[in-house]
Amino acid sequence: MHEESAIPGQSKESPSHLTMRAAIGIARDTVASLTVLSFDSVGQCERCADGRWMVQIDVIESPARMGDNDLLATYEVEIGDEGEPLKVSRLRRYHREDEEQA
Repeated sequence: MHEESAIPGQSKESPSHLTMRAAIGIARDTVASLTVLSFDSVGQCERCADGRWMVQIDVIESPARMGDNDLLATYEVEIGDEGEPLKVSRLRRYHREDEEQA
């Protein structure tokens, strides 16, 4: 039995062509399912030449007790051309007010 995809932005006729919005949604859902961390932002999203997507998601690892200096982490999710998460990596941890964060 063939199961229809429930991924937003993915057409039935062309399952290997995800939209950017769908790739971001998959990345957010993947990180959320592996962690209990709150989403903060999308740092980067790009389609590779072979149809895969690389999405970087920033999450709040530890909210600041006072002020706005939360401890954040950047996760990178590699998504296959048919919408399946292939790899998840935590790239870095940083405080929101770090000068290195551009």
